[in-house]
Amino acid sequence: MTTDDLYKELKSDMAAVANPLFDLSEQSLKKRGNFLPHGAYLDASGRVGLFAAAPENEKTNSTKVLPLLHDGIRASVKEKGYIAIGVAENVTITPDGQPSTEAIKVLFEHKRGLVVALYLPFKKKFLRGYTFGEMFTISTTGEVNAWS
Repeated sequence: MTTDDLYKELKSDMAAVANPLFDLSEQSLKKRGNFLPHGAYLDASGRVGLFAAAPENEKTNSTKVLPLLHDGIRASVKEKGYIAIGVAENVTITPDGQPSTEAIKVLFEHKRGLVVALYLPFKKKFLRGYTFGEMFTISTTGEVNAWS
């Protein structure tokens, strides 16, 4: 089975995981101007839930949260048997031939081997609020590697 075939077959699983992550990320941007990495899972019955992580008793940032989140997701996948996971983070990207921009990145990993990164570019408006660009998806390698 090709990556394209797997992508088409698992598109609904990807949407189930990615949509709540994009929604939460957008809400956090609008309220706070940023967000910490957060995750989601899909179980075999189709239920979706969210993950968060933070170090104990200290102020935090994305660099500290992301490895904790990945570790927690790996442990949860082993314990609960989830079939797909996603991780959202605020990144800076440089699309081909364009200037760099901030984006919401959702890394999607599926038990069946599909790994894609979905990007939603955004810009802060001059006075207030955000504008969002066109979402795009690229095939990539795993970062959480929950089923390795």
